[in-house]
Amino acid sequence: MDLQLAGKRAVVTGASEGIGLATARVLAGEGAHVALVSRRADVLEREAKTIAAEYGVRAIAAPADLGDLAGCRHAMDTALAGLGGLDILVNNAGASVFATFEDIPDERWVADLELKLVGYARMTRLALAPLREAGGGRVVNVAGNAGKQPLTYHMPGGAANVGVLNLTKSVSMQVGPEGIFVNAVCPGPVRTTRYDKMIDRLAVDWGLTHEQAEARYVADLPLPYVPEPEEVAATIVFLASPRSAYVNGTAVTVDGGITRGI
Repeated sequence: MDLQLAGKRAVVTGASEGIGLATARVLAGEGAHVALVSRRADVLEREAKTIAAEYGVRAIAAPADLGDLAGCRHAMDTALAGLGGLDILVNNAGASVFATFEDIPDERWVADLELKLVGYARMTRLALAPLREAGGGRVVNVAGNAGKQPLTYHMPGGAANVGVLNLTKSVSMQVGPEGIFVNAVCPGPVRTTRYDKMIDRLAVDWGLTHEQAEARYVADLPLPYVPEPEEVAATIVFLASPRSAYVNGTAVTVDGGITRGI
């Protein structure tokens, strides 16, 4: 299926690794021009050059810290200057801490919520004018399935995910009639550095090595494996494409059946 993304212009946050980088690569593979955003300037420059050479699209690095408004503005301004406009925003940036409730200080709660929930809100607000100028577009928010089914040690991130799902629905109702569709993707475990941190936390609780804890964790999954970032990126890119016509305000769970709610 042609996703009709050739020539589209996309900003992907949290794009230095994991789901964000995989999403940027899949978008580029469909012919979209991409701006990669994260704090890691050296990694972004390298990955942008690789993507441009491999797929023959414009790929630019837009390094910024999305933990405050100035960083979000810098990222969007850099992306717009390099892309010449905007058709797609993928909000994916967000750090997570896996710890007990009593081990998480106030400042970590504030920082995690500001980076993910408030950062998504800021980037979306900054994207609306260029999306309107383009005649419409797509916003896809990566929220994580902990926004639907809480995890024991994923509290600031889980709280941010809940907020992102609410934000997604509310903004979709406001801008959907303008042709700007806003949706969310809720991944479960994915083979990223964040997943490794979760397994490390479980290994401590269970008194096991990292490898033993992972084997125990995977054995209890509905599907007995943990997907690669590209498997989640495929759903994100579909929702970012014109082929997702009439899909608005929806949260698509991509977790192999972990979330038990209907």
